[in-house]
This record gives sequence, structure tokens and C-alpha cells, in this order.
Amino acid sequence: MKYKLSFITLCMMLMSPVFAAEEITVDYTYGGEPRVDLANMSRGPLKIGNFSDSRNGDPKLITDAAGGYIADRPLAEIVRDALAQGLGKANAQLVESGENMTLVGTVVSSEATMLDENGVSSIRLTIRTQVQLRGSGRTIWQTVLFGRGTAPQSEGIEQALANALDRTISGLLQDQYFLIEIQ
Repeated sequence: MKYKLSFITLCMMLMSPVFAAEEITVDYTYGGEPRVDLANMSRGPLKIGNFSDSRNGDPKLITDAAGGYIADRPLAEIVRDALAQGLGKANAQLVESGENMTLVGTVVSSEATMLDENGVSSIRLTIRTQVQLRGSGRTIWQTVLFGRGTAPQSEGIEQALANALDRTISGLLQDQYFLIEIQ
């Protein structure tokens, strides 16, 4: 009986972070103004392909810091949609079929830290996403995008996530090698 009670206690302790995670609804809209206009992409239309998640665990987990945050949908899907918004805002010709190139990606990591800067408690979220541009059956270009967003704790993880997604988009749209390959 003593071993059963110990086993149950251990299981509850291991599972408690899952139950303690705060669930959030992600309603991200890219509001930035890209510094590039992709309306005249000479290499043809671009498809935003599948994005996956190489992290172990729940694909909806944004971070397990401070009790954890779970999104209403997978983080890879959130990053994919954000990049599609950024490319769309830059006037890229995006298609669902008949593409000449496809952008695919994998969320590699997502980490949050709590900061105290000048007496203000903040959340810093860093999302690393490996992206590849594929065309003609090969990888044309690839990199890892670092989206780091910081927000006061009073604004919550949602704002830190939005800022991290903004930086992810900026990283892609300011990558000169990416721009060379699609224009």
C-alpha cells in the first residue's frame, strides 16, 4: 500500500505542470510595415507549406516557464500563420497550389524567462524556427529565425508572443539571402 501511494504521488507530481499550465487564445495579427515589397517576385508564386514542431511534448505548449502557457492551437501553426501574414503584407504572391517555391519550417525551441528591469517585471519569450525555401525538389535556402519578444508581465504572455512573432517575421523579411532567392 505504501508503494502504491508513493507511485500515485510521484505521478501527480510529474503531471502537475500540465494541469497548472494557463491556456491562452492566440489572436495574432501582424501590424508591422515590411521594409520590402515582394509584389514583383520574378521566381514565381510561393506556397507556405507545413510547419512542424521538433520539441518534445505538447505541440500547443508555448513555454513551461512560470507554470506554463498552452495555446489554443499548435505553436508551429501559429508561427506558420504569422509568417504567411508577414509575407502577405509584403505583397508576396502566395498560393495554395501551382507554386514554384515552398517555405516550410520546424519550431526548434520556445523558451521564456522572467526579467526584472528597472523595477518592471517582464516576460521574455524566444522562439527558434528553422525555415527552408524549397524549389525544384531541393532546398534553395535555409536558416534559423530567432523571434525574441519581451513584454511587461502585466501585458502577459500574449504580448510577449506577439512581439516574438513580429521579430520572426522581420528576421525573414530582412534576410538578404532569402530575398535574393525569391526575387
